Amino acid sequence: AMQAAASELVGEHDFAAFCAAGGAARTSVREVLELSVERRGELIEITVLGNGFLYMMVRIIVGTLVEVGRGRMSPARVREILASRDRTRAGPTAPPRGLALIRVEY
Repeated sequence: AMQAAASELVGEHDFAAFCAAGGAARTSVREVLELSVERRGELIEITVLGNGFLYMMVRIIVGTLVEVGRGRMSPARVREILASRDRTRAGPTAPPRGLALIRVEY
């Protein structure tokens, strides 16, 4: 279910619903090139590759995907959240613990 929801976010979209207040971006349009969810034993690894990210965007995406994984939200609802541009409709912001920036390329 989490991977199905993640696939809804791949591509160029307006990610306003996945941006926390306080960001200074001129536009909330970003392109997610890859978003994968893999189980590694008892852990779930979520990989996000994109052309740029909004303030707290990845943490909000992760929090939303966890809600899907827990059965509190359907994968199809993620498409609706994205289209709404309403932050209050997305899942909670995931805590920073466990979040790692692996690589930045220019």
